[in-house]
Amino acid sequence: MKNFKRMAVVLIILSGTAFYLPGQTLKERIDQAKEIKVYFRNKDIEHNPNTSGDPYSQKLGTGCERFNETTPLPAEYIDAVKQVTDLLNKGFNTTVFVAGDLTYLSSLPVDYHGELDWIRLKEPLTFFVSTSGHYSVNNFPKTGKENTMEVESYLYVFSVTAGKLKTLSSTLLAWKQTSPVRTQNCDDYAWFVKNFPATSLAERFKESVIEKTTKFIEKEMTSYDKAMKKKK
Repeated sequence: MKNFKRMAVVLIILSGTAFYLPGQTLKERIDQAKEIKVYFRNKDIEHNPNTSGDPYSQKLGTGCERFNETTPLPAEYIDAVKQVTDLLNKGFNTTVFVAGDLTYLSSLPVDYHGELDWIRLKEPLTFFVSTSGHYSVNNFPKTGKENTMEVESYLYVFSVTAGKLKTLSSTLLAWKQTSPVRTQNCDDYAWFVKNFPATSLAERFKESVIEKTTKFIEKEMTSYDKAMKKKK
């Protein structure tokens, strides 16, 4: 087995491409790569009226209709998640992480679920940060309609080996919500914009992105250190 692993390492060096062995830590995969792209998808703040409610919780249907207007995600949130690339390079002690082409990302093919088809991207290791926001309405038996704004961001790590996609990690970087405002009626887009300034969660959102990305790196580095000790 040891001879096989040595041979595989030689092949990696000769070929100049990433070939991942079973059981490798994420840090080991990163160290083998010449470049790893971090893709960002920043979606508009959309309306989520929860019209029919959730039968598995205490939330009732609101009866509100979804409005089509959306608010572009403010630059403060986009700049906050852009930091992830630098945080990954610093935390993993490397320079291989670069921002992926944002315009190219939007043109990627989708799979039958409507999700981005990472297999057809043909990159062995990919980091993806997805950020979105919602103007949400929830209806509770005792308190009635509660309106909020939320902004959330997730970090995903995908690998593609032999044409098969695997999610190596899924990390919530931030989920921030305003204090609820209770109303009796179904409110329109203008009401939400007035009562929930789009940038009001930006500072707390940024702090969370830095904190959660740092914790993600620390966890992966701990796994790496343990794996290296076993190999000694």
